[in-house]
Amino acid sequence: MSSKAQKTDRRDRLVKKEEEARKIWQEYKVNEINPDFNNPKKYFMTFPYPYLNGRLHMGHAFSFTKCDFTARFKRLEGYNTLFPQAFHCTGMPIMAAANRLKEELETYGNPPQNLPQRITDKKQIQQWEKEHKQTYTFKEPQYTTLLKMNIPPEEIEKFTDPYYWTTYFPPFAKQDLTKYGAAVDFRRSFITTDKNPYYDKFVEWQFTHLYEKKKVIFGKRPSIFSVKDNQMIADHDRSSGEGLGPQEYTLIKMKVLEFNGALEQFKGRQVYLVCATLRPETMYGQTNCYVLPSGTYGAFEMQNDEVFICADRAAKNMAYQNLTKTPEKVEKIADIKGEDLMGIPVQAPLATYEKIYVLPMMSIKMDKGTGVVTSVPSDSPDDYAALRDLINKEPMRQKYNLTLEMVSFDPVPIIDIPELGDMAAIKACEEFKVTTQNDAKGLALAKERCYTKGFYEGVLKVGKYKGYKVQDAKPLVKADLIAEKQALVYWEPEGQILSRTGDECIVAFIDQWYLNYADKDWKDQVRDHVQNNFESYNPLVKENLLYTIDWLKEWGCSRAFGLGTTLPFDKRFLIESLSDSTIYMSYYTIAHLLQGNVDGSQPGELGIPAEKLTREVFDYIYLGKEYKESFGIEEEKLKRLRDEFNYWYPLDLRCSGKDLIRNHLTMSLFNHSAIWEDSKKWPQSFYCNGWILVDGKKMAKSEGNFLTIDDIVEKFGADASRFACAEAGDSMEDANFMVKNADEAILKLSNIDMSLEKLDLEKLRSAQSEDVEVQFYDKAFESEMMDLFINAREAYQQMKFRNVVKYAFHEWGNTREEYILSCGKEGPKRDLIYKCFLWQAYLLYPIIPHFMESVYINYIQKFAKIQGENLPQYMFQARLPEITREMIDLETLRSNKLFKYFIKYARVEAQKKMGIYQAKLKQGQKAEKKEAIKYDKVQIVYAKEYFDWQKQVLQIFQNGTFEDDKITTDWKKIIKEQAPNKEIMQKQMAFGASVLQNFQADGSDALMDTIPFDEKKTYETFANVIKRECQVEEIEFIEINETEKLEAPQYKEAKSKVIPKKAQIVMLKNE
Repeated sequence: MSSKAQKTDRRDRLVKKEEEARKIWQEYKVNEINPDFNNPKKYFMTFPYPYLNGRLHMGHAFSFTKCDFTARFKRLEGYNTLFPQAFHCTGMPIMAAANRLKEELETYGNPPQNLPQRITDKKQIQQWEKEHKQTYTFKEPQYTTLLKMNIPPEEIEKFTDPYYWTTYFPPFAKQDLTKYGAAVDFRRSFITTDKNPYYDKFVEWQFTHLYEKKKVIFGKRPSIFSVKDNQMIADHDRSSGEGLGPQEYTLIKMKVLEFNGALEQFKGRQVYLVCATLRPETMYGQTNCYVLPSGTYGAFEMQNDEVFICADRAAKNMAYQNLTKTPEKVEKIADIKGEDLMGIPVQAPLATYEKIYVLPMMSIKMDKGTGVVTSVPSDSPDDYAALRDLINKEPMRQKYNLTLEMVSFDPVPIIDIPELGDMAAIKACEEFKVTTQNDAKGLALAKERCYTKGFYEGVLKVGKYKGYKVQDAKPLVKADLIAEKQALVYWEPEGQILSRTGDECIVAFIDQWYLNYADKDWKDQVRDHVQNNFESYNPLVKENLLYTIDWLKEWGCSRAFGLGTTLPFDKRFLIESLSDSTIYMSYYTIAHLLQGNVDGSQPGELGIPAEKLTREVFDYIYLGKEYKESFGIEEEKLKRLRDEFNYWYPLDLRCSGKDLIRNHLTMSLFNHSAIWEDSKKWPQSFYCNGWILVDGKKMAKSEGNFLTIDDIVEKFGADASRFACAEAGDSMEDANFMVKNADEAILKLSNIDMSLEKLDLEKLRSAQSEDVEVQFYDKAFESEMMDLFINAREAYQQMKFRNVVKYAFHEWGNTREEYILSCGKEGPKRDLIYKCFLWQAYLLYPIIPHFMESVYINYIQKFAKIQGENLPQYMFQARLPEITREMIDLETLRSNKLFKYFIKYARVEAQKKMGIYQAKLKQGQKAEKKEAIKYDKVQIVYAKEYFDWQKQVLQIFQNGTFEDDKITTDWKKIIKEQAPNKEIMQKQMAFGASVLQNFQADGSDALMDTIPFDEKKTYETFANVIKRECQVEEIEFIEINETEKLEAPQYKEAKSKVIPKKAQIVMLKNE
């Protein structure tokens, strides 16, 4: 056999099993799920339809498993479980890519000659940015991207038609998901856009209702906009900056008082340096104005014949907000270096000082705000640090021709803040030892302290609104400044946003249709649902949803460019790609009956033409309206559609990456509440996960770790990939798909298969042992399996799949091996080993379904016949057994757990006393032969109960709160407050830390302040085992309170360490 074959033969055997399992599923149409009106236990779940401008990748694979694992588990629980999957093609990306390809072929020929390529070397990119003084945003040519997708060169020209993408990629998506083991009903698959006439009609119906209910409004709104693309750029139309929106600022006008040097040309005109601020109420404290000495500023023509001095990018934003002289036109009069503005006097609105000066600040960023910063050193640590540098450093003043008088302005106390006083910035800089404006870390800490506390707790102590809380004064001061024409409203993106064509976006006021998510009543409805009737599986998800409900305002839902459905009430506009994707889960319920194929070019089973799907027809299906003969469709057919919808709705679960919380997921809740008045039809739960890393790094082609689903299935097989995804993580933190875990999964599954192949169940012990110890092992093993089974089942229900693997695979396997070893020559009991593999198959089937289907068919069915049991023919037909905590022998379970811990401890401790203990040997290291010191007796020192000071700690934990198995209560603070003296406090701190460590292994049992079983009896049961491990002839048990027996020096260490469930041993020689 070749070395390559040796490396892949295990994987290849697993892949063959996967193919066999899929063949069975396809034959039995396992995933084609229909309503079962006799079974009210239904479960309907969805995963966001992926955008099909390429093959599905590892990110899709990871998030998708959350749904797939749950779908298979719910079927095991007896739920009629529907999991459909569609494909998204709406929006700008496909159209932009098609146009870019067309441009490349027209410019460079087909195939292209001398097509420029993107630089990938980081040093070369840095050099380019240094030379060009801008961020490197050059995208990889579209032709190159398609070649890397293994698309034949002769076929690439077809991709200049955007609709070709919608036919090319869906079959690959279905193929990849099928090979991955998806439990998806692909009959219900569809694509979006007007190419699918059925879905097109559905979207029109939805927007007709939103329009009639005044949820969609027309007007000019601040929107993320691309000048190059000449349209609004929604989240899915971006190559970067998804989730960012428009940010509103107050534009402060600082009037130039003297026209010297670079400003001499503007004599006689009204010239202003303009600063964008989020804190207009602090303008009372201005002492100077800052610009970046090395920055290039522009002087621009504005309305009312005024001239604004600011950064170019800010002027571009202003032009599209009707602030420039000519709307949508940037008229630059001159370029001005920042250093040429030094020392210019200006008049600042609301400032205490009549005249202040323009000074240098080195930390200003020209790609944020206007490049001009007003200075309030009393409340801004940045401003204070920069001003102090200028006061203390004469060389810096000389460099910019500044006099001491220009910088000698005392900070003005304007806001009183609890704990920080009325000079918060100065106090914070002292607290964090900030000595210069270059101390970025210290300034960040100082700013966080000042701004948060200042805004929410500060009280204004000057001006018209003296005595007002800062947060209340802010809008009032802003309104006054604007009314006095000393300020303007100005918008810009929250961060850099690039469109799919690489254009840096601005905020523009554009005519558009928008969903009015700012509507208070609408918000209140959705908020109440999330707070009271909704499952989020993670408190952070609920917190983020509630934040987004409040944060979400008007959402532009129309655009002029791309693929999609036109607004039914304004055919000039297309519906934006997130807006047409909010209630499509309801379309899954009827899609297979309407459409005969994925793009809707053929009618489905009911033979209803798309043009007959009028508003009234959808109202009948979805809203329960009356049937009319004028529909032109038999009532029986429409009733079937309605019944199907009513059976499956509401949506029980939607799984998604966390990035969709701030748009799609929250919008879905809003739009459901608008279409269906009954909240029982609204989504019931969302599960959100973090992004996926590959071997600890962000997945990227430049990192060489970009993996498609096809790649991982080809490299590891489906089940090993799914197993590694389950182990990657479940929280909102980024998960880590480790190639090593996938490789190891191949080995682990292969080892299970080989073990089962060798297992001769008939030869195992069928009767109860006469040995008391073995009887205990039998009882303990069954209870341990039940405990692990319930833990794994609960982990599924909580969608904590890493814990499922922990309980159902790792701990399950360890428990089985320990049991077999403990039984010794008698061997394990047959029925328990049968249960062990059967129950494990149930629990792991959702994660590694192909492998467990094979195990079930080839081994478990054979074992069942030996046991005289009749099982369903296939794993997919099986249902979970009824196992409850009441069935567990808790005393045996706890005793066994105690004994496992104790015997490991006793073995090591005895070896240390005998002088023969050796730590784990390093590779190649030989064990050292030692003569054992002989002992005759082992004493077990144990405690029946905790001391009072220990009980106090346990009670703190019992009354505390835990999240994700971590305590959130500040238990150390409580101990410090309650401990009678320092000695007790230190002991309680150490004890508390050990309890929390035990909690990770023992759960709530570790927090109990009483012992629910007889600890001494456990040690007595295994007295022979303890003597054997300690190599002694005698054993004695001493309770910690038998003080007269424990006065000798050899008991000192044992007495200091012993607590309930943590007995200590003392080794003795007979005199």
